[in-house]
Amino acid sequence: MLAAVAGFIFNDTAAKLASAELATGQIIFLRGLIASPLIIVLAWWQSALLQVRHLRHKWVLWRTAGEVAATALYLTALFNMPIANATAILQTVPLATVAGAALILGERVGIRRWSAVLIGFAGVLLIVRPGSDGFNIWSLFALAAVGAILLRDLSSRVLPAGTPVLGIASLSAVAVTGLGAVMVTFGEWRPVSALALFYLAISAVFLLAAYSFILMAMRAGEVSLVAPFRYTILLWAIVIQIIVFGVWPDAPMLAGSAILVAMGLYTLYRERLVASDRATRGGG
Repeated sequence: MLAAVAGFIFNDTAAKLASAELATGQIIFLRGLIASPLIIVLAWWQSALLQVRHLRHKWVLWRTAGEVAATALYLTALFNMPIANATAILQTVPLATVAGAALILGERVGIRRWSAVLIGFAGVLLIVRPGSDGFNIWSLFALAAVGAILLRDLSSRVLPAGTPVLGIASLSAVAVTGLGAVMVTFGEWRPVSALALFYLAISAVFLLAAYSFILMAMRAGEVSLVAPFRYTILLWAIVIQIIVFGVWPDAPMLAGSAILVAMGLYTLYRERLVASDRATRGGG
């Protein structure tokens, strides 16, 4: 999980560096042309493409739609705001998933986890700061990306058993690349320098590595123990923002991030207790 998190933030960093020269649609399209074949080969190697019937399921399509929307919204936000702020807002996803599972899927959520969700959203307000001079439309794009990721993750929860993870990843990669092609068709095409292409290649490789490592983490480790390590992405993001982009995070952003991490970890802890309690009752 630590390696996966590093892969995701390095992917974001390389893509953000490329955004200095290229339009968002170009980055999505060109990175997709590099990453999609790699992911498809990995899926083929794992025999994940043999179960095509699973990939036609309606929840797979909804998940893919969420993935496509999340990519466009998040990258748009990332390219126009500090990387640590965009990354921090994305850490709302675990809390939003708890709320979404309760409100949409009907899962039972107690008052403690609801309290953690509300406190976590207060942390988001510290990062976004609506009404302040630092607030801008790109923060809303990042929040909208959280909504799209919520659609993706809730769809994942109701996928049929046996749906191949890498098969879904391949479908998502192709769909996202298609989105980039549409954006390029109706947008602008800027000259692609060797440096920008290098950044996109690095981004694609790290994205593939991240997918591979997170798959290994989820298959080999207990989710409740592995998941908390994903919050190390915030440490990476803050360090990269300072060293690579020369921007220091301010106090409200750090405070909001600390609240988000604390509430996210508490929610994971409570989910583990609830799961353990259910298993004990089921066995007794």
